[in-house]
Amino acid sequence: MGEFMDQLLVVDDDKDLLKVYEKIFKLNHFDVLTAWDGPDALELIKRKRIGVVVADIIMPKMNGIVLLERIKEINSAIQVIMLTAEGSVSGAVDAVKSGAFTYILKPADIDNLLLNIQKAFEIYRLSEQNSAFKDQMLEKAGMMQLVGQNYRIEEIRQKIDVFADSDAPVLITGESGTGKEIIASQIHYKSNRAEQVFIKVNCAALSENLLESELFGHEKGSFTGADKMHRGKFEVANQGTILLDEIGELSLGTQAKLLRVLQEREFERVGGNGTIRTNFRLITSTNKNLKEEVEKGRFRKDLYYRIHVLPIHLPPLRERKDDIPILANYFTRQISKETSKCISPLSPEIIQALERYSWPGNVRELRNIIERLVVMTSDSEIKWSNLPDELKQGSDSCAVRDDSLGVDVPLLDAKKAFEKQYIIKALSCNQGNVGKTAMKLQLARKNLYKKIKEYDIHL
Repeated sequence: MGEFMDQLLVVDDDKDLLKVYEKIFKLNHFDVLTAWDGPDALELIKRKRIGVVVADIIMPKMNGIVLLERIKEINSAIQVIMLTAEGSVSGAVDAVKSGAFTYILKPADIDNLLLNIQKAFEIYRLSEQNSAFKDQMLEKAGMMQLVGQNYRIEEIRQKIDVFADSDAPVLITGESGTGKEIIASQIHYKSNRAEQVFIKVNCAALSENLLESELFGHEKGSFTGADKMHRGKFEVANQGTILLDEIGELSLGTQAKLLRVLQEREFERVGGNGTIRTNFRLITSTNKNLKEEVEKGRFRKDLYYRIHVLPIHLPPLRERKDDIPILANYFTRQISKETSKCISPLSPEIIQALERYSWPGNVRELRNIIERLVVMTSDSEIKWSNLPDELKQGSDSCAVRDDSLGVDVPLLDAKKAFEKQYIIKALSCNQGNVGKTAMKLQLARKNLYKKIKEYDIHL
């Protein structure tokens, strides 16, 4: 059978049968994990590198169909083989329609089961390789991924698709580190200018004189040190897209010159007389409130209305905390590949610490911390002790006492119990309207439906 780096998980409430499976699969060189029920299986899937799951359909706590759905939510590449008795074949067929690799009747023919597990691992690896290849291609094209499922991120994705079809100026606002450049990149690479250049200029990084030379270009001898002609970014960006990052940092003089370029589509190089025509798509971004800057006289009103045609606002990470587990594990996988490490998905304890932190540096800060954790760990798993002090503050990894139940409850279970009651109350306040409740809770509607199903909440 050969050695498999990724693990095989077997889920069955028959503990004796589970031991038999474990022994057989280990003899055939599979790295095997076992679980007695669905919730335990999901915890293992979140923490380990599992490629294939063999699961019984009929189980207490969580049946195999629900387990399949939850597995696909965590990682759609994981292949699931369902084991079914004669009387539940229809359920197994439905499972295959929902994404299971195949189903096998119990008692399973071991040779057939082993063959299907081997095929499932091959499919899993192909899926993982294709996903990695797709990410690499997007990165090579300059189009980074907009990661997250928060309802506001879903709305931004829709805007990107709509705005990409237009040539109108786009203004992207949001705090530093939220991912404004990613939005600009996606708009360009989904537009009809995708084959042309995508130019990025950081307006805050250059002095006024250098910025004008960078944008408009200069003629040879136009100032001290100008020993040759230099084409500016507006000229280079002809037929393509230009991103003016931190446009709120432009001086009023440069703003006036930019306004003319946008109105007339022409300009002169510094020290030159010849008029140069240009045709570019303008995208701007800022962490400032430009409306307030206009009121204070620091930003031209006419330029503001010229660039504020198609607005996109990126929320800070503290306002989309449901995306923190998704982003953290995405960065863990990405940086693990870059550093040739094999780091397991983050544990619930680590995720909870990440969720408690306020993230003043937003997504950029989260990525930097994950990179530090991956680089510094010598193990295959990031542990509590690896976390920086600012993430440990106010955290308690011990069990807490739930006085309403009179029992000791692990923190994760307490959190789930609170979340369930919170959702029930929110639904009640919105007369059971899932759409309104999702907006109030700042969740994507599909994510709220998943939680309603997970907690067995009756609408």
